[in-house]
Amino acid sequence: MFGMPPVVRRLPAYEPPVGVAGGFVIPRPRPRPIWVPVPEPPSPVFDASRLVGIVLEVLDGRRAARLLREVAVPVLATRLGGLVRPRTTRMVRVPRVCHPSRFVAEVSVTVRREGRALAVAGRAEHRGGRWWFTSFTVLE
Repeated sequence: MFGMPPVVRRLPAYEPPVGVAGGFVIPRPRPRPIWVPVPEPPSPVFDASRLVGIVLEVLDGRRAARLLREVAVPVLATRLGGLVRPRTTRMVRVPRVCHPSRFVAEVSVTVRREGRALAVAGRAEHRGGRWWFTSFTVLE
């Protein structure tokens, strides 16, 4: 008595089969089209470590100030060129990059300079096939 499986009986079907109700064919409702946005192509490759490293090396006097003209817009290159002083700055971590749009990158990184930890923030824009810093600040 204890070793017998329980008896399972089938229940009658509750809903009619799809497309048939009382002998009549019910047309299926047409699915509504769903608007799917076209995915935006990925951002062009942005090497944040290299660009931030170039600017920091110029600001420390380890590279020529003319290199700023290759990575920054002219107004920013001129402003940063006036901040060059002999010192040692190194990146503590890999830069964090955020892309608010396809051709814009915002960068932040922690650096160590003269025993102090400082934050660096910058904004780069892709123009003419290259990334250019339009803003760069060492927050002291």
